[in-house]
Amino acid sequence: MIYVFQDETKIPGAWLAKVTALQDQLEALPDLDARKAFIDANSTVWGEIKAQLLEMSSGKCWYSEAPDAVSDWHVDHFRPKKRALDPDKTEHEGYLWLAFDWKNYRIAGSYPNSPHKDGEGVARGKWDYFPLAPGCQRATWNNRNCNAETCLLLDPTNPEDPKLMTFDERGLPLPSTPDLAVVRKKVITTVHFLHLDQERLVQARKQKWREVTSWIEEFRAACPVNEDDCTQADYDRIRRLIPKISELTAPNSPYAAAARACLEANGLSMFIKRPEENNIAA
Repeated sequence: MIYVFQDETKIPGAWLAKVTALQDQLEALPDLDARKAFIDANSTVWGEIKAQLLEMSSGKCWYSEAPDAVSDWHVDHFRPKKRALDPDKTEHEGYLWLAFDWKNYRIAGSYPNSPHKDGEGVARGKWDYFPLAPGCQRATWNNRNCNAETCLLLDPTNPEDPKLMTFDERGLPLPSTPDLAVVRKKVITTVHFLHLDQERLVQARKQKWREVTSWIEEFRAACPVNEDDCTQADYDRIRRLIPKISELTAPNSPYAAAARACLEANGLSMFIKRPEENNIAA
């Protein structure tokens, strides 16, 4: 997972006008059942901007970074629109007022977003799950203060959240600060519900780590041991290698977070390319 900048300039103005009108109609409805029925009747609207949302993540799942072109892309409502489930399946009122809010949308591959059981029969997939920290006040239609919530799922649109998770040479997701219980909890919860330790993802990250390692080895082999032995050819070779290594960590590169973790593990974090972070304050 890397940070995904939600670029409003990519959203068509006509679509924004349409959902503004839908929101006005939703607000005027008298009760919960009527609101749910209205959302169901207009459930195709978020799919209309799927292409624009995919463009924001360079064609990758916002959660897993998988560029799986053969998978169905879902426009996931980060805060579930009609109901929200605790890990024990306790059901809460959903975030109906966010059904037409594109800032609540995340592009997700069908596997991390759909309900299914893993090899051990454990329920996985984000689906309607939206776990909050114990004692946290959940927002409701009448009290829409989402800022008071502490969600236990990492959010790729929050610039700080992706920093809490890293990866190792086996392709496994790990907390970046394992000695902090709050970080461990959020990463463990995210990995579980988004199934980020699914074997296909693990193997893809492992392959990415090997690819970056190969470039690192070539880079180090090109560096003379003694600084006084460096020639013009050495400097030229290094200049050619650095962009190639950095490009593997760019936002448009599959599994960029794993590539970044590999560089950090090898003391080469200065090669990491994070141009998406230039948009954080935008």
